[in-house]
Amino acid sequence: MEAQDLPQGQGRGRGEYQNPGSTLTGQLSCTQCRSRKLRCDRKRPRCDRCLEKNESCTYPESRQRGLGRRKTVRDLEERVEELEGLLRAANIGAAAHGAEQDESLLGVDAQLPSFPLSDLPFEEPPSALPAGPAAGELVGLGLFEQLPSFDLVDTLTALFFQSIHAGAPMLHRATYTAAVRLPPHMRPPMCLQYIVMASAAATSPAYRHLSEPFYQRARVYAEADELRGQGEVFTTVAHVQSWCLISAYECHVHAIFTRASTSLCRAVRIAQMLKLYQLDSQKAAHLLGSSLPPPRSYVEAEERRRTWWVVFMADRYLTSTTGWPSLIDERHVRTNLPSAEPVFASGTENPYPTSLSDGLGRLEQGLGEQISPFAIRILAANELLHALGHSAEGSVQDPSGRDPNSTHWHRHREIDTNLATLTHLLPESFDLARNPRSLDTVLVHICTAMGALHLHRPFVQTLGSFNTRLLPAAQTILSVLRAAAAANFVATAIRNPLVPFAAYMAASVLLTDCLQPVSGDENQSSEDGLEYLANILVSFAGRSPLVKANMLQLAADLQRVGRGWLMERALATGESGDMEGVQILAGGGMGMGVMLFCPALSPASGGDGGQGAWGSLGGIGGIWSLGGGGGSGLAGGSNESVLAGLSDVGLPGSAGSAVLQAGSSDGLFTQLSTMGLQGFMP
Repeated sequence: MEAQDLPQGQGRGRGEYQNPGSTLTGQLSCTQCRSRKLRCDRKRPRCDRCLEKNESCTYPESRQRGLGRRKTVRDLEERVEELEGLLRAANIGAAAHGAEQDESLLGVDAQLPSFPLSDLPFEEPPSALPAGPAAGELVGLGLFEQLPSFDLVDTLTALFFQSIHAGAPMLHRATYTAAVRLPPHMRPPMCLQYIVMASAAATSPAYRHLSEPFYQRARVYAEADELRGQGEVFTTVAHVQSWCLISAYECHVHAIFTRASTSLCRAVRIAQMLKLYQLDSQKAAHLLGSSLPPPRSYVEAEERRRTWWVVFMADRYLTSTTGWPSLIDERHVRTNLPSAEPVFASGTENPYPTSLSDGLGRLEQGLGEQISPFAIRILAANELLHALGHSAEGSVQDPSGRDPNSTHWHRHREIDTNLATLTHLLPESFDLARNPRSLDTVLVHICTAMGALHLHRPFVQTLGSFNTRLLPAAQTILSVLRAAAAANFVATAIRNPLVPFAAYMAASVLLTDCLQPVSGDENQSSEDGLEYLANILVSFAGRSPLVKANMLQLAADLQRVGRGWLMERALATGESGDMEGVQILAGGGMGMGVMLFCPALSPASGGDGGQGAWGSLGGIGGIWSLGGGGGSGLAGGSNESVLAGLSDVGLPGSAGSAVLQAGSSDGLFTQLSTMGLQGFMP
């Protein structure tokens, strides 16, 4: 049957091949003729015009037109943003009217401090701000503000990867830098963008005035995300990264360990919800209950691993410094250790995947080059926590301390061997003489030395290991800081809270050695080392409240044994703070017990029954610490009341060492060093 004889609606199907000479196709013009708006004879397979010009001839499947060229798409995006800006402007008036009726809806921005941004370029806020509630609700919550220009964002992002990334290497530089330039709905969450900029700004005098406003905005956005949806908004890898960086900022800049700890708790719990600790488990993702989709690339898979290990390491550092219980049980971890930085940057697969339990074994086998420096830092932080926990619980497992075959001493020797492995079997890249400006190198040596101090300090009288264990560990910390200072790296390393605390711990051991006569004279080497560590703390006390608190504690220890030169130097430099706030809880003698840097609550906060906020020394989750109310009211009391408070909790007053109440307007800090602490179970 001829085509023209077919009933209506029964012609050839669209896209069917027809005879070359047929013009009765009933089809659309070819794509080339349509784009030029020319008449097409619709011949198949090529129309006459395309045949004459020797061009390819294609016919569309439907009448739907394409979106056009890339320029047209950009124009449409710009138009959409313009319309959204008009919508926001219209809603601002509605939000202001609603605020008059309900003062509780006043914007959070009104509570944030003003900061001089008049000389910095800004652009209109994009539509990347949290979507969910209506725009009017967001304005009422204060979640709209002028965002920094791309130039400032790029500058602070580059500064972050230059100064901060080495301490928390979980963001892929190329991916993140490109992401902040994507369309608004594809950029990282605002909380992550702001805390990255805040962390970077805090390290630069030129941008330091921006760090606090950006930090506060990061918290505002992160907390607002928790109130949206059913929890799916904030259970993302980016929010884990945000809370981890927020915690680091609160620890390093504010030195508020209590707030930093709660922020880290959020990061840990979200990471556990996402099953980041079982990324390399043999079980399938659906059996693990993870809400994460499969990674799209090696970069994304490795970024998830690194995010988990940064959170893991932060938990170890915070626990080892404060003595609060660890939030992560390593027995449940089924995620491989992170790859080397060049492998991560290039987006290639880790050639030597290694689990946490196999890491030390690789070092013992001489295969340390197969483990990344970041992974070795994780192993050192983990052993530091093991040493602290073991030294505190030792007297419970072996009250007599004399049975060499007890579980306690078996574990003691095991941890001691692991610390020796991390000291003597490291790859060549961890040689301080070769690589003194590596944060991995500095922190690994600091962690192993602190681990040795924690492990052997409580048993120095039992083992007689002061000269063989404690003094070499203190000298290791001194050597690390000397090498870092010679390489002009101390300013970077001391931002980690472990470093100033390690300096104080080493100085305490050296001071004890100085008080022991050697052939009628004090040990001159220890004297020189003690003065050097004191100078380090004095030099950087003005930059960090953490360093200042450790410096003041050391000054108080020295003054107590008749050496007031450090206190005089602190007074001369104006770094002594309010010396009336210093509380020496026990006089005389350097205790050899577990040493903790323990944040306390402000005495002004009060407690149950109107007693001091410090209360008495009490156990929190099995950990002895200062804090809480309803105790003996130690704050502001005399030494006699302090010793009575120690006796109330079963600690002999003579066992206590110096505890300093030092702090700033942001927080109050104490350092605790006692003998006979029992019930410590991190």
